[in-house]
Amino acid sequence: MNFKRILILGFVFLSTTIITAQQDVCVSSSSSDDLLMELNTIDKCLHDKESAEKEMPKPRTKRYLRTRRNSYYYKLRKNLSAINSTKNKAPKKEVKARDVYLGEVTEQPVLLVSGNNANYKGNLKDVLNNYINDNLVYPESLKERGVEGIVWTSFIIDANGGVKNIVALGPINGELLEAEATRIIKGLPKFKPGKIDNELVNVKHLMAINFEIGK
Repeated sequence: MNFKRILILGFVFLSTTIITAQQDVCVSSSSSDDLLMELNTIDKCLHDKESAEKEMPKPRTKRYLRTRRNSYYYKLRKNLSAINSTKNKAPKKEVKARDVYLGEVTEQPVLLVSGNNANYKGNLKDVLNNYINDNLVYPESLKERGVEGIVWTSFIIDANGGVKNIVALGPINGELLEAEATRIIKGLPKFKPGKIDNELVNVKHLMAINFEIGK
């Protein structure tokens, strides 16, 4: 009988040591004399604890790779991203339109300038003449040599409001006059495009620019 009691006490001590090592202690409410009740209490406590641990969700951890900002791979990835974003940008679509002369349009192109300058409103021919007179620069070297003349120009005000296909033809030895005429037409502000019955069109225009000393 004493041997059986010692065996039970040893088993209780061993169970208590294991529980303490796990840093979780199960406490029984029974007295020290009732050894069978003590073992049942400890066993139930351990069972409840194991069930609670199984039910507790494990915290999720995010794994990510840290890359040094000055590393080769960081710079390479950044450059590739920039290239891809540039490729994905939709190119600006040009309006395709037919070519017509100024006399054919139902709505003339309108020069888009800031302010309320009356000289830049109304008939397109008058507007262009006023703009050129205000911005023309007579080449000094030609003034000294007394070179004058008319430069005939042709250009297109396209359906996107820009100017293209500029051609300039001036007098003999008037290359500088042609260059100045080309410069001023190329520097024209944007236009509101011309139309024929609400259809955007490219408007061809012919214009003479007069270079006259003392004008």
